[in-house]
Amino acid sequence: MKKVFIRKLLPFSIVAAIVPGTAMAELTVDAYGSLRIQAESVSVDSLSTTSQGLSDDDSYTGLRDAYSRFGVTASYPLSGGTTLGAKIEVPFNSAELKINDPTGFAAYYKDPNSLDNNYPRIYKITASGNWGSVAIGKQWLTFYNYVAYPVDYFSSFYSGWSTYAYFRREAVTYTSPSFAGFSFAASAVDVSDSPDSNYLDTMHYALSYSSDGFTISAAMEDQEENIGDAQTYGISASYTTGPWRFATKYEETDNNVSIYNLYGSYNMGKYTFKAHVSEGDDNGYAPGTVIHLGTDYQYTKNLKVFVEYFSEETGYAVLPDKDIGDYLADNGYASFGEDTQAIAIGARYDF
Repeated sequence: MKKVFIRKLLPFSIVAAIVPGTAMAELTVDAYGSLRIQAESVSVDSLSTTSQGLSDDDSYTGLRDAYSRFGVTASYPLSGGTTLGAKIEVPFNSAELKINDPTGFAAYYKDPNSLDNNYPRIYKITASGNWGSVAIGKQWLTFYNYVAYPVDYFSSFYSGWSTYAYFRREAVTYTSPSFAGFSFAASAVDVSDSPDSNYLDTMHYALSYSSDGFTISAAMEDQEENIGDAQTYGISASYTTGPWRFATKYEETDNNVSIYNLYGSYNMGKYTFKAHVSEGDDNGYAPGTVIHLGTDYQYTKNLKVFVEYFSEETGYAVLPDKDIGDYLADNGYASFGEDTQAIAIGARYDF
């Protein structure tokens, strides 16, 4: 009961932190949004499951949302140099015109039996100052931020799949200020919704060093015994010089399952050209070779258009043309095929 009460309380505590203070002169409240949609041509061949009634070649052409969202942020400076903040952000499926996360991962987190998949992406309260920062609530997680994010730089729906990291969960996180280029973070995370586990059932630890465009980071995820007693380790490095940016990462579980990524981009005026390759072991997520190529064109300050090519040796991110609820009803994602491909042309408008 205590676990359920805390989870229900978090979103309401954030709203309470924002709404009553709007009349205060020092309080800043901002709304924002990002509309992202793509037209895609998808090829899904040699399906490994027919439980959903799919054919051996389930190719299609259609529209897919690329993680559109709307949000509100608030900040309130205290006299001692600490700033209080709050944020709530909801997904918007631009292809289906409803509050919905296009991946289905949010529904797994809180209610595996729900097909609505309309939970907020983020709801958190924060405090920050020269002593560092603390965040409480659903947030981007430490392991992802330090290890997976450096190679997650594409614009389409297919960005960021080649990782073992959880993206967003409820957590309590402390991040240190920089000490001669070094910083660290520690986070207690609610990874599992199992009634047998503690509310904060997983620990994340990370250490990073940055100097002159170069950053190297290492992180660890440590789950408690009741949800598997598993550990995942990761290291990433990135370097930016002039128009060039390079990044790489490596992740490994305590079962000796690993995945590595290599990313590079080149900026030329309003154009940014990107390339990414990853290789994952067969027993992990995103197994086999993944190749991702793309070009962004910054048409205006707020509007970006993009074209991307995505190829998987074993299908994971590239899915047949079915509503996400069908995947959730059929016990989630599986390996749907081999040599799957997608070509996406899309646009992103930020405000």
